Amino acid sequence: MEIDPQDAGRTSPLAARALRIKAVVVDIDGTLTDGGMYYLDGAGEAKKFNVRDGVAIALLRSAGVRVVLASGESLPLLERRAARLKVDACFLGCRDKVAAIEPWLRSNGLDWPEVACVGDEINDVLLARACGIVLAVRDASPVFARRADRVLETRGGEGVLREVALWLLQSQGRLEAAVETFLAESCGLGR
Repeated sequence: MEIDPQDAGRTSPLAARALRIKAVVVDIDGTLTDGGMYYLDGAGEAKKFNVRDGVAIALLRSAGVRVVLASGESLPLLERRAARLKVDACFLGCRDKVAAIEPWLRSNGLDWPEVACVGDEINDVLLARACGIVLAVRDASPVFARRADRVLETRGGEGVLREVALWLLQSQGRLEAAVETFLAESCGLGR
């Protein structure tokens, strides 16, 4: 992913807003997954996630950016994935993501202009209206993509959060420090 030189120089309005971001709210289906739903014989569902998102979440968290997952669905496999990713919060079964997330923001001293959202579909439009920055996956619904500040190069389920983390932390001038912190905490390989 190339960093837009205008963003990297922090001269664009989007880059200025990126400096304020302290949390990223991520839709699950169609964003962390490719939107496919696999129905298993007997009972149950399966979804495919991308391991790159786990590293990106750890990288964001090592820079102090909180990561929140949100979905209209409420499935045990989503709870397991959220726990494995060690996200800061996970809201499942919420039709109104803004109403569900608002108390968490307040209790953590955050306000909506400090939040970036990553989504793909029409049901994420209300969340987009509340957030300081809106990022759409490459294959997002045109209705959602029109509201995005940036359409990502990555399609849903293909490691979207890696692109988000690299862009956001580069825009904030904190990418190299976040990488070093991540390496030190995760791999014991920091300087």
